[in-house]
Amino acid sequence: MPSLKERAKTLIELIDSAYYIFADRPLEIEPKAAALLTPENRELIGRLRAALETVTDWTAQTTEAAMRAFADQNGLKLGAVAQPLRAALTGRTTSPGIFDVLAVLGRQECLARLGDQIPA
Repeated sequence: MPSLKERAKTLIELIDSAYYIFADRPLEIEPKAAALLTPENRELIGRLRAALETVTDWTAQTTEAAMRAFADQNGLKLGAVAQPLRAALTGRTTSPGIFDVLAVLGRQECLARLGDQIPA
């Protein structure tokens, strides 16, 4: 993922920023990211997960289209959806572009990680 390389100044930073790609579930969530996973945002993640389940051709472009449609249908700005999604998928508040993250992790892993954040 080129954007990881662009952000990293050292090999250690590169490895740290790629953590989410190789991490086992359930993810370890950093404190700042955990603060984004409020009960309201976890409910939002549940609804977003349902919308993303309909995406069969899982690419950065198709997931972006689905997320934009979801945000529009719910009267939300994309950032209000992307930040909790980033926290749920990466365990962090910063990452490469969220649509790249979705594409790299793949459909099954993304839906599973989102499911981990939905209240039972």
